[in-house]
Amino acid sequence: MAGALKVTFTPDRLTLGPGESADLEVTIQNASRVVEHFGTSVVGLPRDDLFSAEPAVMKLRPMETGVVRLRVSVPDHGGMVAGAYALGVLVRSPYQREVSRCEELPLDVRPAPGLALGVQPEIVTGGKNGLYVLNLANEGNTPLAVALAGRDQENRVGFEFRPREVYLEPGTSTGAEVVVRADPPLTGQEARRALTLRAHAGDVEAERPVTFLQRPRIAGGLLRVATVAAGVAVLAGAALGGALLIRSGKETPAAQVAPLSQPAAPGGAPSAPGGSPPPSPSAPSSSSAAQPSSSPPPSQSSPPQSSAASTATPSGARLVDFSRLPDGSPPGNRIISGDLYAAKGVKLSADTQNAPTGCKDATAVALRTAGSFGSFLTSSGQAGADVCNTDPVRVDFTAPAHWVRVSFTGSPATTSYTLTAQLDDGSTQQVAATVQAGNVVFEAPAGTSVASVTFGHTNPDPTAKEFTAIKSLSYTAAQ
Repeated sequence: MAGALKVTFTPDRLTLGPGESADLEVTIQNASRVVEHFGTSVVGLPRDDLFSAEPAVMKLRPMETGVVRLRVSVPDHGGMVAGAYALGVLVRSPYQREVSRCEELPLDVRPAPGLALGVQPEIVTGGKNGLYVLNLANEGNTPLAVALAGRDQENRVGFEFRPREVYLEPGTSTGAEVVVRADPPLTGQEARRALTLRAHAGDVEAERPVTFLQRPRIAGGLLRVATVAAGVAVLAGAALGGALLIRSGKETPAAQVAPLSQPAAPGGAPSAPGGSPPPSPSAPSSSSAAQPSSSPPPSQSSPPQSSAASTATPSGARLVDFSRLPDGSPPGNRIISGDLYAAKGVKLSADTQNAPTGCKDATAVALRTAGSFGSFLTSSGQAGADVCNTDPVRVDFTAPAHWVRVSFTGSPATTSYTLTAQLDDGSTQQVAATVQAGNVVFEAPAGTSVASVTFGHTNPDPTAKEFTAIKSLSYTAAQ
């Protein structure tokens, strides 16, 4: 019964940007012959909390007119891309649903592009090459064709982006990587190169400064050792030459007074005719007596090393694959619940005991996808999947475990990570491995079982930039 009421409003068109609001005056006339109540709402917005009406419900007598103040808002991020929208101002009776009227309200959402760039790690130490992982996010309301570039102050570094260009819809993110190359110094100290990585799409751009530390090809310590060794060799050669000259001078007179022939040596071996006599075993020459014995000292056995648990997967092991969601679909970049993989027997959380100041409350975990690293599990802040990825990840087992293997990735290959196992008797044990190894294994000692494991980089510095990237976890149940 649209004829039972009349609806008009001013202004009759809105133009808003992300995060902006506007007020309308909605005039309602009860054209019926009975007293009615009318409520006002807006249809076509992504959420109901993006509009408000004051008063929420208005009572009007027959032919009476009232005014409602209506506020319409556009969200800061997500939900409404730039462009034209047709909203509806809906006025209806809460008691008689057939008494209603909807008038069209045109809305123009202004473009507000936004681009965010994240880089891990911020400092790379290597030789000729270095690798950085980029995370690009479209935080605006327009699609972006993003190009990547890099520069250095000395113009000595080459940049290889994979890929060099990406296309991002509003509210989406993706990963990329860049390999930097420069000739390292031959000797001396490390070369510290200040780089800038840049992402731009038209007038929109984002930059991040990073550092590339290059080790010299010949380490300073090795060069000093080589110099000292050369000096020692020269001195040893001079001493040996002098000793030989002294010995030769003492043996010459003895040869001149020796008899023409010598009796056979013990054992029946005759001396060489006309040769010099062998030195007497009871009277060695002074030069030979002064020389130390060249025979090596008895070998000393090194202390035994503790054997590491086998990396081979035991029969009956359960696999938790963090490169896929539990339903098998790609994870993308998202914060996840710690119970997402509960069906696999694990509960996930972030360990913030040694977290930097800005990540003390970052107890979330996330699945991320970044360039050649693929998809992995990491620690996360509540603000986004790419925040606070350097904290360790804790895995609690719903039932005690016996054997645990964590497969992981990272950069550079020499970065060390530690797996800390919490045993059922309250004690802890640690196992370390590098990115080059790719996995770390722990097996509970006899009579114990594993209640939880915590995995993160070994660097004790809270501001360290080594990120946590767990590809999968395998474990066997305790017997």
